[in-house]
Amino acid sequence: MGISNLWFIALLGVALYCIVQAVRDIRAKNYIWSVIAAIAGVLILAMPVQTTAVKIDLPRSR
Repeated sequence: MGISNLWFIALLGVALYCIVQAVRDIRAKNYIWSVIAAIAGVLILAMPVQTTAVKIDLPRSR
């Protein structure tokens, strides 16, 4: 069961929001919140996406 395109786009949106929030927190000198937001964004982007694999059995040549 793969991840649907809607959920994938939603996760990218959340990751982008976290990274933008990290930049805003750096500008506001809230360094701890900036690090937390940056780590959250990177972890979301680093999460593996499950895809559908297709297995093809080819005949053996002798």
